[in-house]
Amino acid sequence: MERRHFISVAGGLGLGLLIPGVIYRYLMRGTNVGDANIRAYLNDGPQAALRAITPTEDFYLTSSHGEPAVDEKKWSLTIDGLVKNSLRFNYDEIRALPPYETILTLECISNSIGGRFIGNAKWTGTLLKPIIDRAGVLPTAKYAVFYAAEGYTTGHPVSHLDDPANFLAYNINGEPLPRQHGFPLRVLMPGRYGMKMPKWLTRIEFVDSEYLGYWERQGWSNTGDRKTQGIIDDPHNLSRITGDTFVVTGYAIGDTSGISKVEISTDGGSHWQEVEIFSNPNPSQVWAFWKFVWKNAPKGKQTLKARATDGRGKLQSSIDGGEWPDGATGYHTIEVTVG
Repeated sequence: MERRHFISVAGGLGLGLLIPGVIYRYLMRGTNVGDANIRAYLNDGPQAALRAITPTEDFYLTSSHGEPAVDEKKWSLTIDGLVKNSLRFNYDEIRALPPYETILTLECISNSIGGRFIGNAKWTGTLLKPIIDRAGVLPTAKYAVFYAAEGYTTGHPVSHLDDPANFLAYNINGEPLPRQHGFPLRVLMPGRYGMKMPKWLTRIEFVDSEYLGYWERQGWSNTGDRKTQGIIDDPHNLSRITGDTFVVTGYAIGDTSGISKVEISTDGGSHWQEVEIFSNPNPSQVWAFWKFVWKNAPKGKQTLKARATDGRGKLQSSIDGGEWPDGATGYHTIEVTVG
Protein backbone atom coordinates (compact mmCIF):
# COMPACT_ATOMS: atom_id res chain seq x y z
CA MET A 1 0.00 0.00 0.00
CA GLU A 2 1.20 3.54 -0.73
CA ARG A 3 3.04 5.27 2.11
CA ARG A 4 0.67 8.23 2.06
CA HIS A 5 -2.07 6.08 3.59
CA PHE A 6 -0.09 5.34 6.74
CA ILE A 7 1.24 7.46 9.58
CA SER A 8 2.70 6.48 12.91
CA VAL A 9 1.19 7.36 16.27
CA ALA A 10 2.06 6.38 19.80
CA GLY A 11 -0.57 5.01 22.09
CA GLY A 12 -1.00 5.20 25.83
CA LEU A 13 1.58 2.41 26.31
CA GLY A 14 4.21 4.42 24.45
CA LEU A 15 4.31 1.96 21.54
CA GLY A 16 4.64 3.28 18.00
CA LEU A 17 1.83 1.98 15.80
CA LEU A 18 1.63 2.05 12.02
CA ILE A 19 -2.02 2.56 11.18
CA PRO A 20 -4.11 3.81 8.22
CA GLY A 21 -4.40 7.58 7.99
CA VAL A 22 -8.19 7.39 7.97
CA ILE A 23 -8.11 5.65 11.38
CA TYR A 24 -5.58 8.18 12.66
CA ARG A 25 -7.99 10.99 11.84
CA TYR A 26 -10.63 9.32 14.00
CA LEU A 27 -8.13 9.16 16.88
CA MET A 28 -7.74 12.92 16.69
CA ARG A 29 -10.47 15.13 18.06
CA GLY A 30 -11.96 18.27 16.57
CA THR A 31 -15.10 20.09 15.51
CA ASN A 32 -16.66 19.94 12.08
CA VAL A 33 -15.86 22.82 9.76
CA GLY A 34 -19.50 23.87 9.91
CA ASP A 35 -18.98 24.78 13.54
CA ALA A 36 -17.11 27.88 12.39
CA ASN A 37 -20.66 29.24 11.89
CA ILE A 38 -19.47 32.21 9.86
CA ARG A 39 -23.06 33.21 9.14
CA ALA A 40 -23.43 34.19 12.80
CA TYR A 41 -20.67 36.79 12.37
CA LEU A 42 -21.91 38.51 9.21
CA ASN A 43 -22.85 41.65 11.16
CA ASP A 44 -19.47 41.91 12.88
CA GLY A 45 -17.71 43.21 9.78
CA PRO A 46 -13.90 43.36 9.84
CA GLN A 47 -13.76 41.99 13.41
CA ALA A 48 -15.73 38.84 12.57
CA ALA A 49 -12.77 36.48 12.12
CA LEU A 50 -11.29 37.63 15.43
CA ARG A 51 -14.54 37.05 17.30
CA ALA A 52 -15.11 33.54 15.96
CA ILE A 53 -13.25 31.87 18.81
CA THR A 54 -13.26 28.09 19.09
CA PRO A 55 -14.10 27.05 22.67
CA THR A 56 -11.10 25.35 24.26
CA GLU A 57 -13.07 22.17 24.86
CA ASP A 58 -13.84 21.97 21.13
CA PHE A 59 -10.34 22.82 19.88
CA TYR A 60 -8.90 19.93 17.88
CA LEU A 61 -6.35 17.64 19.52
CA THR A 62 -3.47 15.58 18.16
CA SER A 63 -0.39 14.04 19.74
CA SER A 64 2.24 11.56 18.63
CA HIS A 65 3.50 10.32 21.98
CA GLY A 66 0.55 10.80 24.32
CA GLU A 67 -0.28 13.75 26.57
CA PRO A 68 2.25 14.11 29.40
CA ALA A 69 1.35 15.53 32.80
CA VAL A 70 4.09 18.11 33.34
CA ASP A 71 4.92 19.35 36.84
CA GLU A 72 5.30 23.11 36.47
CA LYS A 73 7.62 23.23 39.50
CA LYS A 74 10.07 20.86 37.82
CA TRP A 75 9.61 22.09 34.24
CA SER A 76 12.01 24.43 32.48
CA LEU A 77 12.70 25.76 28.99
CA THR A 78 16.31 25.63 27.80
CA ILE A 79 17.78 27.55 24.86
CA ASP A 80 21.19 26.15 23.98
CA GLY A 81 23.46 24.66 21.33
CA LEU A 82 25.16 27.07 18.96
CA VAL A 83 24.40 30.22 20.94
CA LYS A 84 26.52 32.77 22.77
CA ASN A 85 24.45 32.54 25.94
CA SER A 86 22.62 29.40 27.02
CA LEU A 87 19.36 30.29 28.74
CA ARG A 88 17.00 28.50 31.08
CA PHE A 89 13.59 29.66 32.28
CA ASN A 90 11.24 28.18 34.82
CA TYR A 91 7.48 28.59 34.51
CA ASP A 92 7.25 31.72 36.64
CA GLU A 93 10.12 33.35 34.73
CA ILE A 94 8.41 32.68 31.39
CA ARG A 95 5.17 34.21 32.64
CA ALA A 96 7.10 37.22 33.97
CA LEU A 97 8.43 38.09 30.49
CA PRO A 98 6.64 40.89 28.55
CA PRO A 99 3.20 39.49 27.67
CA TYR A 100 1.90 39.06 24.14
CA GLU A 101 -1.72 38.33 23.23
CA THR A 102 -3.11 37.57 19.81
CA ILE A 103 -5.69 35.58 17.85
CA LEU A 104 -4.29 32.73 15.79
CA THR A 105 -5.90 30.01 13.68
CA LEU A 106 -4.20 26.65 14.04
CA GLU A 107 -4.57 23.74 11.60
CA CYS A 108 -3.27 20.18 11.55
CA ILE A 109 -1.28 19.07 8.49
CA SER A 110 -3.56 16.00 8.45
CA ASN A 111 -6.66 18.15 7.95
CA SER A 112 -8.62 17.20 4.85
CA ILE A 113 -10.14 19.84 2.57
CA GLY A 114 -12.89 21.39 4.67
CA GLY A 115 -11.99 19.07 7.55
CA ARG A 116 -12.49 19.51 11.27
CA PHE A 117 -8.91 19.77 12.50
CA ILE A 118 -8.72 23.55 12.58
CA GLY A 119 -9.46 26.05 15.33
CA ASN A 120 -9.20 29.74 16.16
CA ALA A 121 -8.26 30.86 19.65
CA LYS A 122 -7.00 33.76 21.74
CA TRP A 123 -3.48 32.99 22.90
CA THR A 124 -1.39 34.68 25.57
CA GLY A 125 2.33 34.25 26.02
CA THR A 126 5.55 36.04 25.18
CA LEU A 127 7.30 36.74 21.88
CA LEU A 128 9.99 34.28 20.87
CA LYS A 129 12.39 36.53 18.96
CA PRO A 130 13.52 38.63 21.96
CA ILE A 131 14.46 35.41 23.75
CA ILE A 132 16.37 34.11 20.74
CA ASP A 133 18.13 37.46 20.37
CA ARG A 134 19.09 37.31 24.02
CA ALA A 135 20.66 33.89 23.50
CA GLY A 136 22.65 35.17 20.50
CA VAL A 137 22.55 32.57 17.73
CA LEU A 138 25.99 31.86 16.27
CA PRO A 139 26.58 32.20 12.50
CA THR A 140 27.32 28.46 12.26
CA ALA A 141 23.77 27.56 13.34
CA LYS A 142 21.56 26.32 10.51
CA TYR A 143 18.59 24.74 12.29
CA ALA A 144 16.69 25.08 15.54
CA VAL A 145 15.53 21.81 17.07
CA PHE A 146 12.39 21.95 19.24
CA TYR A 147 11.97 19.31 21.93
CA ALA A 148 8.79 18.41 23.79
CA ALA A 149 8.32 16.75 27.16
CA GLU A 150 6.69 13.64 25.67
CA GLY A 151 9.61 12.99 23.29
CA TYR A 152 8.37 14.76 20.18
CA THR A 153 10.84 16.79 18.10
CA THR A 154 10.76 18.96 15.01
CA GLY A 155 13.14 21.41 13.37
CA HIS A 156 13.14 24.81 11.67
CA PRO A 157 15.73 26.67 9.62
CA VAL A 158 17.14 29.48 11.74
CA SER A 159 15.56 31.99 9.35
CA HIS A 160 12.07 30.85 10.44
CA LEU A 161 12.79 32.13 13.93
CA ASP A 162 13.34 35.66 12.61
CA ASP A 163 9.58 36.13 12.20
CA PRO A 164 8.58 38.66 14.90
CA ALA A 165 5.10 37.08 15.11
CA ASN A 166 6.38 33.77 16.55
CA PHE A 167 5.57 33.37 20.21
CA LEU A 168 5.50 31.04 23.20
CA ALA A 169 1.97 30.50 24.53
CA TYR A 170 1.00 29.61 28.09
CA ASN A 171 -2.69 30.58 27.95
CA ILE A 172 -5.52 29.70 25.59
CA ASN A 173 -8.76 31.69 25.67
CA GLY A 174 -7.79 33.41 28.90
CA GLU A 175 -6.87 30.27 30.87
CA PRO A 176 -3.62 28.33 31.36
CA LEU A 177 -3.08 25.72 28.67
CA PRO A 178 -4.84 22.48 29.61
CA ARG A 179 -2.66 19.41 29.74
CA GLN A 180 -3.87 18.14 26.35
CA HIS A 181 -3.07 21.47 24.70
CA GLY A 182 0.53 21.58 25.86
CA PHE A 183 0.77 22.81 29.45
CA PRO A 184 2.89 24.55 30.51
CA LEU A 185 4.19 25.97 27.21
CA ARG A 186 3.86 25.56 23.46
CA VAL A 187 5.37 27.44 20.53
CA LEU A 188 3.16 29.03 17.87
CA MET A 189 4.39 30.19 14.44
CA PRO A 190 1.83 31.83 12.12
CA GLY A 191 1.41 30.39 8.64
CA ARG A 192 2.58 26.86 9.47
CA TYR A 193 0.87 23.59 10.28
CA GLY A 194 0.58 22.46 13.87
CA MET A 195 3.16 19.68 13.53
CA LYS A 196 5.89 22.36 13.40
CA MET A 197 4.76 23.94 16.68
CA PRO A 198 5.32 21.51 19.57
CA LYS A 199 3.28 21.41 22.73
CA TRP A 200 4.93 20.71 26.12
CA LEU A 201 8.02 22.59 24.90
CA THR A 202 11.17 22.02 26.96
CA ARG A 203 14.14 22.94 24.79
CA ILE A 204 15.28 24.80 21.67
CA GLU A 205 18.70 23.67 20.48
CA PHE A 206 20.60 25.36 17.65
CA VAL A 207 22.58 22.98 15.44
CA ASP A 208 24.78 23.24 12.35
CA SER A 209 22.80 21.01 9.94
CA GLU A 210 19.26 20.23 8.81
CA TYR A 211 17.20 18.34 11.36
CA LEU A 212 14.39 15.89 10.67
CA GLY A 213 11.91 15.47 13.50
CA TYR A 214 9.43 12.75 14.40
CA TRP A 215 6.96 13.19 11.53
CA GLU A 216 9.58 14.45 9.08
CA ARG A 217 11.55 11.21 9.38
CA GLN A 218 8.40 9.45 8.17
CA GLY A 219 8.25 11.56 5.03
CA TRP A 220 6.12 14.50 6.15
CA SER A 221 7.05 18.06 5.19
CA ASN A 222 10.08 19.62 6.88
CA THR A 223 8.85 23.15 6.18
CA GLY A 224 5.23 22.84 7.33
CA ASP A 225 4.05 25.85 5.32
CA ARG A 226 0.26 25.88 5.36
CA LYS A 227 -1.40 25.39 1.97
CA THR A 228 -3.78 28.04 0.66
CA GLN A 229 -7.41 26.96 0.92
CA GLY A 230 -10.82 28.47 0.26
CA ILE A 231 -13.55 26.69 2.22
CA ILE A 232 -17.35 26.84 2.04
CA ASP A 233 -18.82 26.89 5.55
CA ASP A 234 -22.50 27.37 4.71
CA PRO A 235 -24.42 25.75 3.09
CA HIS A 236 -23.14 22.33 4.06
CA ASN A 237 -22.68 19.52 1.59
CA LEU A 238 -25.95 17.90 0.44
CA SER A 239 -28.04 20.73 1.88
CA ARG A 240 -31.36 21.84 0.43
CA ILE A 241 -31.72 25.60 0.09
CA THR A 242 -34.68 27.75 -0.85
CA GLY A 243 -35.42 31.35 -1.79
CA ASP A 244 -34.48 33.69 -4.61
CA THR A 245 -31.37 34.87 -2.80
CA PHE A 246 -29.01 32.85 -0.60
CA VAL A 247 -25.86 34.03 1.19
CA VAL A 248 -22.98 31.57 0.88
CA THR A 249 -20.29 31.98 3.55
CA GLY A 250 -16.84 30.56 4.07
CA TYR A 251 -13.27 31.14 5.15
CA ALA A 252 -9.85 31.07 3.54
CA ILE A 253 -6.45 30.53 5.05
CA GLY A 254 -2.85 30.22 3.89
CA ASP A 255 0.77 30.74 4.79
CA THR A 256 2.49 33.88 6.06
CA SER A 257 1.50 35.85 2.94
CA GLY A 258 -2.19 35.63 3.85
CA ILE A 259 -5.18 35.74 1.50
CA SER A 260 -5.72 38.32 -1.23
CA LYS A 261 -8.74 36.92 -3.10
CA VAL A 262 -11.44 34.25 -2.88
CA GLU A 263 -13.60 33.04 -5.77
CA ILE A 264 -16.64 30.80 -6.00
CA SER A 265 -18.11 28.71 -8.79
CA THR A 266 -21.76 27.73 -8.70
CA ASP A 267 -21.61 25.56 -11.82
CA GLY A 268 -18.99 22.99 -10.93
CA GLY A 269 -15.97 25.07 -11.91
CA SER A 270 -16.90 26.29 -15.39
CA HIS A 271 -17.20 29.91 -14.30
CA TRP A 272 -15.79 31.79 -11.30
CA GLN A 273 -16.87 34.94 -9.46
CA GLU A 274 -14.86 36.89 -6.89
CA VAL A 275 -16.51 37.07 -3.48
CA GLU A 276 -16.40 39.69 -0.74
CA ILE A 277 -13.79 39.10 1.95
CA PHE A 278 -15.48 40.95 4.80
CA SER A 279 -12.99 40.10 7.56
CA ASN A 280 -9.25 39.66 7.03
CA PRO A 281 -7.72 41.35 10.11
CA ASN A 282 -4.44 39.44 10.46
CA PRO A 283 -3.86 37.87 7.07
CA SER A 284 -0.84 35.81 8.06
CA GLN A 285 -2.34 34.15 11.11
CA VAL A 286 -6.13 34.25 11.17
CA TRP A 287 -8.69 32.76 8.80
CA ALA A 288 -10.30 35.31 6.46
CA PHE A 289 -14.12 35.32 6.30
CA TRP A 290 -15.96 35.76 3.01
CA LYS A 291 -19.52 35.87 1.71
CA PHE A 292 -21.27 35.58 -1.63
CA VAL A 293 -24.84 36.59 -2.42
CA TRP A 294 -26.20 33.90 -4.74
CA LYS A 295 -29.11 35.33 -6.70
CA ASN A 296 -31.62 33.42 -8.81
CA ALA A 297 -29.90 30.08 -8.30
CA PRO A 298 -31.13 27.48 -10.81
CA LYS A 299 -33.40 24.80 -9.40
CA GLY A 300 -32.16 21.29 -8.80
CA LYS A 301 -28.77 19.90 -7.86
CA GLN A 302 -25.87 22.34 -8.12
CA THR A 303 -22.14 21.98 -7.49
CA LEU A 304 -20.30 24.76 -5.64
CA LYS A 305 -16.54 25.13 -5.50
CA ALA A 306 -14.31 27.64 -3.72
CA ARG A 307 -10.71 28.68 -4.32
CA ALA A 308 -8.36 31.25 -2.82
CA THR A 309 -5.33 33.28 -3.88
CA ASP A 310 -2.53 34.02 -1.45
CA GLY A 311 -0.92 37.37 -0.67
CA ARG A 312 1.70 36.83 -3.37
CA GLY A 313 -0.98 36.45 -6.05
CA LYS A 314 -0.61 32.66 -6.32
CA LEU A 315 -3.80 30.67 -6.83
CA GLN A 316 -4.22 27.58 -4.68
CA SER A 317 -3.69 24.19 -6.29
CA SER A 318 -6.66 22.61 -8.06
CA ILE A 319 -5.13 19.12 -7.83
CA ASP A 320 -6.99 16.82 -5.46
CA GLY A 321 -4.23 15.56 -3.20
CA GLY A 322 -4.22 13.84 0.17
CA GLU A 323 -2.77 15.19 3.36
CA TRP A 324 0.55 13.35 3.07
CA PRO A 325 3.26 14.64 2.77
CA ASP A 326 2.72 18.41 3.03
CA GLY A 327 -0.99 19.15 3.43
CA ALA A 328 -4.11 18.53 1.40
CA THR A 329 -4.76 20.30 -1.91
CA GLY A 330 -7.75 20.77 -4.17
CA TYR A 331 -10.86 22.94 -4.40
CA HIS A 332 -13.45 22.54 -1.65
CA THR A 333 -16.53 21.18 -3.39
CA ILE A 334 -20.08 20.69 -2.17
CA GLU A 335 -23.39 19.72 -3.75
CA VAL A 336 -26.67 21.40 -2.85
CA THR A 337 -30.24 21.10 -4.00
CA VAL A 338 -32.00 24.34 -4.84
CA GLY A 339 -35.77 24.15 -4.60
